[in-house]
Amino acid sequence: MASRDPKSQTAEEALRESEYRYRNLFQAMAASFWELDFTPVGGMLRDLRKQGVADFATYFADHPDFVREMMRVTRVVDVNDQTVALFGRGDKAELLRPLDIYWPEESNDVYASSVIAAVTGKPSYASETRLRKLNGEVFDALFTACFAPEAVGAGKLLIGVIDISERVQAHAMLRQVQAEFAHAARVSMLGELTASIAHEVNQPLAAIATNASAGLRWLDRPEPDIAEVRALTKRIIADAERAANIIARVRDMAGHRTPEAAALSLNSVVEEAMLFLAHELQGHSVALTLALQRGLPRVLADRTQLQQVVVNLAVNAIQAMAQTPADARQLVVRTQFEGVVVRLDFEDSGPGIDPEQQARLFESFFTTKSNGMGMGLPICRSIVETYGGAISVRNREQGGACFTVMLPGTA
Repeated sequence: MASRDPKSQTAEEALRESEYRYRNLFQAMAASFWELDFTPVGGMLRDLRKQGVADFATYFADHPDFVREMMRVTRVVDVNDQTVALFGRGDKAELLRPLDIYWPEESNDVYASSVIAAVTGKPSYASETRLRKLNGEVFDALFTACFAPEAVGAGKLLIGVIDISERVQAHAMLRQVQAEFAHAARVSMLGELTASIAHEVNQPLAAIATNASAGLRWLDRPEPDIAEVRALTKRIIADAERAANIIARVRDMAGHRTPEAAALSLNSVVEEAMLFLAHELQGHSVALTLALQRGLPRVLADRTQLQQVVVNLAVNAIQAMAQTPADARQLVVRTQFEGVVVRLDFEDSGPGIDPEQQARLFESFFTTKSNGMGMGLPICRSIVETYGGAISVRNREQGGACFTVMLPGTA
């Protein structure tokens, strides 16, 4: 019997040892690992190319059934013990089935993106998504896929899954707590502005009463002036709408609802907030200057939350100038576009910020006011950072303080 080549024998032993280490590692990892056979998917994609489809991303988005079919033909070859514990019911063989059962419809785009990453030569892909266990439970997961060229060429794919349900729930609870604090701060702020709100509502109500009385007088004349009464009635309608708009703004600020991000005009938000504060500015003899750059990109944020930031920073500036001579109280609200961010400045002519306190201004429950909650500025920071922005403060060389909000612009 011929003896085996020592070099060939050594190579086979090295291969067996490598496979042994791989299997041990595959089973020992704390994360869920899957080995998939997606050879049929490659055939489906080649057929698409023959049909002239070059943009897989658009095709997948327009044909969700095709994405589901790719899942159905992707077969689970092997899973580790952690996968059995996370997805199964104790029987590993039960998990070796087509992949689509583990993917709810809402996660189609993540699977499609992973396929695109694989065929475009990306080394790996990762995304948070939702996956389904055999018992039907859907949970939040971090999905990762590794595209080693030799494995992809052989139609094999290694994916990993980490259960992040607790982390997602913790983030949701944190957002809820932040929303509760923000709501409490808005209600507190509206309490401070009660006199201004009452004044703002009383103006259209007084105008309604005046115009209604005038209308009655015109009707009581020997020859009623119908045209004049019609004009007065139109004014009454306009003032009633104005009062309703004021009440709606207050209701929005005081309302407790889930924030909804939208592309907003920052200038529009500032102008609405300043209308809301008109009486407050007048009552404190503060001269307001709006230096709003036109043509700004929109910012992605919740309108009520962004108004809360603007009102809070403006009110802080007004209160900071309480000891400033009345004829020197000036508030400049400025917007401008810098690079890829939209900048919002509040410049006051108050005494400025004590350097020892400046670093603590955005800490929760830290306040320089005798009756303050110490939550206004921290909530402003939380709101701004939620939308990818930043807030800061500095003392101006000419006196006073400047609070700056930076938010990423959007197309």
